[in-house]
Amino acid sequence: MTEPTLRVHPWLRPPLSPEERALEIEQTEKQLRKQTRSLYLRYGFEYAVWFIAGLFLLFWSMHTTDTRYAGLAFWGGMGLGDGGMLWTLVRARSEAERIGLT
Repeated sequence: MTEPTLRVHPWLRPPLSPEERALEIEQTEKQLRKQTRSLYLRYGFEYAVWFIAGLFLLFWSMHTTDTRYAGLAFWGGMGLGDGGMLWTLVRARSEAERIGLT
């Protein structure tokens, strides 16, 4: 006679011991912290770059004596700085949602 085959479905796992469950939770938590830290560092640095670029143009507009360049630098700094920071926040939010951090 042939031996009956035992069907094991991947979604039916045997119950874990408390130590195994604690280890699984700890690994998941470490991975979540690593993803969160990476997200904060990446988009925090990008946000700071846009902020500094906008401030540079704003301060340059106050320093220059040519009114054409001053107006262009002022509004360029407002648009570039604010637009870049806003776009960074939108991208960070969508990235956080994509990896399940929100």
